[in-house]
Amino acid sequence: MAGGKRVLVLAYFFPPIGGAGVQRTLKALKYLPSHGWSATVVTTASRAYPASDPSLAEEIPPGTRVVRAAEPALWRMLVTAALLACRPLRATRLRPLIAWPDRQLPWGPFALLAAYREIRRARPDVIYSTAPPHTAHIVGWILHRLTGIPLVADFRDEWSTNPHADDPALVTRMSRRTERAIASAAARVTVVADWFDIAGADPEGVTVIPNGVDEDDFPAGGAPAPRGDGRLRISHVGTLYGDRDCGPVLAALGRLVAAGRIARDDVELRIVGNDWLEDLDARVPVRLSKTGYVDHRAAVAEMREADALLLYVAPTSLAPSGKLFEYLASERPILCVTSPENLAARLVREWDAGLWAAPGDGEAIEQAILALVERHRAGTLGPAPEVRRRTLEAYSRRAMAARLAGVLEEAAGRA
Repeated sequence: MAGGKRVLVLAYFFPPIGGAGVQRTLKALKYLPSHGWSATVVTTASRAYPASDPSLAEEIPPGTRVVRAAEPALWRMLVTAALLACRPLRATRLRPLIAWPDRQLPWGPFALLAAYREIRRARPDVIYSTAPPHTAHIVGWILHRLTGIPLVADFRDEWSTNPHADDPALVTRMSRRTERAIASAAARVTVVADWFDIAGADPEGVTVIPNGVDEDDFPAGGAPAPRGDGRLRISHVGTLYGDRDCGPVLAALGRLVAAGRIARDDVELRIVGNDWLEDLDARVPVRLSKTGYVDHRAAVAEMREADALLLYVAPTSLAPSGKLFEYLASERPILCVTSPENLAARLVREWDAGLWAAPGDGEAIEQAILALVERHRAGTLGPAPEVRRRTLEAYSRRAMAARLAGVLEEAAGRA
């Protein structure tokens, strides 16, 4: 935009890469031009990432310059081989050290060179790094030290205090020390949630910008078209892996089928996304269908066509999952199985957006499933336009971009 400000964005995850990690950055850039900001994005040239969604490139706003830095395949292969070698050697504790700060480290030097060339070509007002991968933050910090351009560091996930990381003490100390250096040097820090503990960050300089939903993706709709099979379709949109396996829900379904309270054909569990679990098929006691990975448009369509949506978060995590806000905007009821402290639990209960149960409360999960089955049979699983309206008012991507624009303005003012 003529006369506006420019931000240099360091974002490994960017179209044509797909997946949830892309959405936060892409949607922010989509709406930043209306606040006078244009962007140069330094991302990866690699096509090795398993999720691809070229359709997302259509949302990159005009005037955005995209620079793709190399990521040497040989280096990546050597790191992967070293990680695999740890298994037979029983040296799994070395794996986090070999891949520190993350497996995208080989991209870092090339991203640094590409970004520095862009700064020499047209000096931006702000550098904005978003992570994971945390290599992006390290590159942003080095550029800030070299050029004096203010840095805004965006944490989509926790780093040194990530509850899902089982790192040895040395790796945790390395991460904590590096995080402290980056956050203390940054003009501003943005986080997805207020419980993030970012070492070195001045509380006055931390802004919470939740993930959200793009209203363009969810026009007002209504109930899904009848399928004619009579089954309650519960769809889980997103990757299944590790402790994100929906285990308590599958166990509750199994008990209900074994007790004769529901029949196997009463419910269809539909997995929309990658299934990285080895035993899922054997653990699902009802009808199971899988789509594999789909692009974002197809994922949204799957949400709208479900009878109910499954949101499962392991009890150790407070993160509500970025798909929460899209679930809420889809106008479909949510089967929410999370800890009571999770934002998803609060919104589902306060907004009457579905049914909630704690992961450890098997009986409550059973009752929630039965309630959904009964409402489906009675034809009362209607659309929830009021929930959609409240979601867009509180968590629209447009509003989140406005908040980010304010952070960038504050950072630029410190130059």
